Amino acid sequence: MRIVFLILFLISNIFAIAIDKSWYEGTNENLDKLYQDQIKKIDSLKTTASQEEKEQLDYQNLLLKKLSNFIKQDNQFTLKDVVQIENLDDYIKKIKDYLKIESDFTNKKDEYEETSKKIEILEEQISKLTEKDAYPTINSQLLYAFYILKNKQNKTIIEEYIKYQKNFKKKLLDSLNSLKIVTNEDLAIKLSKIETNYNQILKEEKRLLLALDKAQISENESKINSLENDINQLKNEKSKVIDNIIYTKIEELLPSLKNKKSQYFDFSKNLQEFIQSSNEDYSSLIELLKYLSREHLGVTKTTFADTKESFIDMIKYTWQEINNPVIPIGEGISIFAITKFLLIFIIGFSIATFYKRKISNATTHYLKTTSIATRTMLANLGYYFLVAITFIFGLNAIGIDLSSLTILVGALSVGIGFGLQNIVSNFISGIILIFEKSIQVGHIIEIEAGLRGKVTQINMRSSVITTFDNIDIIIPNSTLIQNNVINLTFSDDIRRLNVPFGVAYGSNIEEVIKIILKSLQNSSLMYIRSSPEKMAKVRMTGMNASSIDFELLVWISENPDENGVGSSNMSDFLIFIYNTLQEHKIEIPFPQMDVHLRRN
Repeated sequence: MRIVFLILFLISNIFAIAIDKSWYEGTNENLDKLYQDQIKKIDSLKTTASQEEKEQLDYQNLLLKKLSNFIKQDNQFTLKDVVQIENLDDYIKKIKDYLKIESDFTNKKDEYEETSKKIEILEEQISKLTEKDAYPTINSQLLYAFYILKNKQNKTIIEEYIKYQKNFKKKLLDSLNSLKIVTNEDLAIKLSKIETNYNQILKEEKRLLLALDKAQISENESKINSLENDINQLKNEKSKVIDNIIYTKIEELLPSLKNKKSQYFDFSKNLQEFIQSSNEDYSSLIELLKYLSREHLGVTKTTFADTKESFIDMIKYTWQEINNPVIPIGEGISIFAITKFLLIFIIGFSIATFYKRKISNATTHYLKTTSIATRTMLANLGYYFLVAITFIFGLNAIGIDLSSLTILVGALSVGIGFGLQNIVSNFISGIILIFEKSIQVGHIIEIEAGLRGKVTQINMRSSVITTFDNIDIIIPNSTLIQNNVINLTFSDDIRRLNVPFGVAYGSNIEEVIKIILKSLQNSSLMYIRSSPEKMAKVRMTGMNASSIDFELLVWISENPDENGVGSSNMSDFLIFIYNTLQEHKIEIPFPQMDVHLRRN
């Protein structure tokens, strides 16, 4: 069944439509020429197209014009250089500029991620299409090209933002040393007035919300609309007051930050508590202040001054560092991703190895009665399943898209055609052996004349046969599938042993048979005794020139019992027969020649 699924998967990938990169790769001049040629082609097709086809062609025309306009635009993105900051007002203004750019940067990243998701959806849709020149295929290809070009531009802009933000923060940090700050004696009074105004707004907000609840209960629509307008106006005013308080507090804490005074941490804590209580998003501002304090005041001083905040900050900083890409594959692989990958593989392989050992050597009540072959099959299947699951989870942990493995499957299919036929053949043969059970662990087989042994392992590529001389022979699985194999214990491990012997002429045949069978019954030889159908027998097979030939027929087991005790072998029975005949004075003949001399 797995082979069928693999074949279907390869066939679907062969006939699936691939992404047409010609729509977005190349110079702008070549791309624009391609778009204009396609627009002309669409105009010529409209004359004979149906109404439904015209709608599709109009959509293609719209996408082509968007693509053409996109590549003609000046996509150069530049940000103004940050000049040296000299006074406190300029410094606060630059902080506001920084936060505005940070907001634009976040929006651009969100746009990039959203477009990336659309690209993934289009890739999946295109992979399911089969007609290259069909309208849905061309439409999807053009839309895909538009998103690709858009994301290329967004990626460039994001990279510029990253460099600019890094430079901006560095400029803010360096400006602290040369910043001229004039002490404002009225700053505390100003802040107190603003906070008083803020508290009044909060009270008015509560009053309006309560009045709105009453109006909604009484279902007074005109009153509800009036109150909602008042609440919205008050919210706008509240946001402005919050912004005013925050930047006034920044103006308050900057002198202590510049002069590296411990009082800065009190101001900073007060600011963060206010931001938290206002339910407004100023996370970028908090991160900026933490960066400035860490770099300007030093990590040690910051840690001792504000242990809890600094500890969280250090954790976040460390987390950010270990999540930074260090290997340029895809979006980049970080140290943390590599650590997760290794940890998942160690845990996964440990569990798989433990499972295989536990099942193979099972002594529990529910597996104790199963055959060695069944336990081996369960152990191998479970082991490879767990390894596969570990591999998938490991790839997900480092952020590799599993859909990209289709490229690897395609490469493998080419490799199979050139040099991996034997490996794949042995792999498939191993799966067949596991499920077919024609050869199982514990079976005694004979592959060629003289090469006989017990199957001790059936792996995915090869099997191990241990001869009776305790020599391990590794045989490719395809050999066991394609060649003739004699399985001595396929349906049963019990077989009949024919032990030949002979006595001299003149011996009592009935007495010989009786003596052998009775002595065998009283012997300690290991053979099948309990089955009436498999009772030991002695039969006469011939009369040769010098002996009367017999065969002792006994049934033995090729495999030892649960205590490791096996049946007696040919040598044991021959020794027994010889000793028995000697004991009862029955002559054992041997080839001899009598020479008669005749006197003339």
